Amino acid sequence: MVGDPAPRKRACHAEANPEPRRRAGVVFIGLTLLFSLIVFRLYDLQIAGHENYSGVRDRQSRGVLELRRPRGLIVDARGEALAVSLPVSSVAVEPARVVDAAATATRLASALGMDAADVRTLLSPTRKNSEGEEIRIGFSWIRRHVSPAQAEAVKKLALPGVLLKTEYDRVYPQGKLLAHVLGVVDIDDQGGEGLERSLDGVLKGAGGPHPGEPFRAGIDVDGKRRTLSWPELPSAGADVHLTIDAAFQRVVEQALDAACERHSPGWAVAIAMDPRTGAILALANRPNFDPTRPVPPGADAQAAARARQNLAVVAPYEPGSTWKPFAVAAALEEKLLTPATVFDCEMGAWRCGARVLHDHHPYGKLAVRDIIAKSSNIGAAKIGILLGPERLWKGADAFGFGRKTGSDLPLEDRGMLHPLAKWNSFSVTSVPMGHEISVTPLQLVAAMSAIANGGQLVRPYAVDRIVAADGTLLRRTEPKVVGRAASEATCAELRKMLREVVKTGTGTKAEVEGLEIAGKTGTTQKVDPASGRYTHGKYISSFVGFAPAEGARICIAVILDDPQGEYYGGAVAAPVVAEILEKGMKFVR
Repeated sequence: MVGDPAPRKRACHAEANPEPRRRAGVVFIGLTLLFSLIVFRLYDLQIAGHENYSGVRDRQSRGVLELRRPRGLIVDARGEALAVSLPVSSVAVEPARVVDAAATATRLASALGMDAADVRTLLSPTRKNSEGEEIRIGFSWIRRHVSPAQAEAVKKLALPGVLLKTEYDRVYPQGKLLAHVLGVVDIDDQGGEGLERSLDGVLKGAGGPHPGEPFRAGIDVDGKRRTLSWPELPSAGADVHLTIDAAFQRVVEQALDAACERHSPGWAVAIAMDPRTGAILALANRPNFDPTRPVPPGADAQAAARARQNLAVVAPYEPGSTWKPFAVAAALEEKLLTPATVFDCEMGAWRCGARVLHDHHPYGKLAVRDIIAKSSNIGAAKIGILLGPERLWKGADAFGFGRKTGSDLPLEDRGMLHPLAKWNSFSVTSVPMGHEISVTPLQLVAAMSAIANGGQLVRPYAVDRIVAADGTLLRRTEPKVVGRAASEATCAELRKMLREVVKTGTGTKAEVEGLEIAGKTGTTQKVDPASGRYTHGKYISSFVGFAPAEGARICIAVILDDPQGEYYGGAVAAPVVAEILEKGMKFVR
């Protein structure tokens, strides 16, 4: 027997065993699948999902800086603060980060003194828009401008998703003083009236947001949301320096308040200007308002809006006898008369065409200077006839009537000077008496200032300069002559006449010992809106003048609408001017 065949069979059987090959195949397939998954994942990350994952990465590494900067100051001529912005906390929520909405609402309501159901609604991550569609809410205010105690209570709660944001509250340290010039600012830091509105962008600063929106900029953050880089921040709001001295403004407002107490007018205005430069020295309106609470609780919104109107700038009225000097100026310029020229004032009643004109006292023959001093309507009407419509209109236009003064106070009205084509047969006698023409108190002061300064019509302005946060002078208002109203010779004659008004005429109650005051009284019949006719029981009482009579440093007008009791301008408005000048001239440089 040559050998044993059994081992060969076992060896062949062993060689034919497929197990190792199967294991190797499984490993190969597994590795192939794993490699394929890796390739697929890389494809998904780097190619198919690149845009999505880039966005995720950016959201994780980027943040948004939200910044509300304080508005610039508004200060008076001596640097006294009139409007400032103080930091205040507001409570907000990011609904997606709130853990327990019901508990959060209860605790927040307790800290803020709110109703829990109202807070719960504000915590909702969705809300219906005006079309009834559900929209997601990423951010919502709970309560803005909370007290320091409320802010501290919310901070101690440390509620997820609840934020304390720093905003700024506009504060007016002088209360209602100069409210109509300053204006108001709403809770979104947007100016709503006055200089706060017209200079909104300046007060917010260069590079600032759209009105009512905070400054926002992208920033880089790390995994813990800590800031890695800061953007270039916009400059803070600039400071606005006014021409108005708060001390003199206080004198003006106190005198106007006292007049309102005595006479209960529908409205009242006092405005003062430097006739040499056009710088506004004071401006006050009644009714007044509190700029920190422009609509008091329970107040009628329309009445509150009317109280915020700057009547000195936006409300034209018929000036009455305060306009007579401008008719005389036109006649002097045309060399049609002299101060000594005499007119027959018809003993107080004169039929002129289809109507009869009256004076408040019967006068016979009066020289022009006396027509002004005694305020004769008949004498003024005859001067108008002497001038004729063309020359009368030309004289009115020369003093700036019928157009805006160009001041920096917002919403200025142009008044009314009808074009000649619209004049009627009565116009040439009505306009010299201050009828058929309307002026704003600002226009009237600007025109009278031209007589005071020798004939130059200057542009009024309330903003002296604007200074950036770093001290850079951004703007300074320079005095500007916008036209010549009359010659120096004409104005010199008028100043003498207006001085006589206060010395011996209708304006004696404007006299102040030791101070030569020149001016003109006005008592205007109001027009009944229903009938369109002049009333015999409602008047506008006024006085406009300047001091000193030669080398004037101040021109001032006081107007009271429908005063009760006495109503003549000489009795109602002239004493207010005297009080202002007696107490306030020390503040006028």
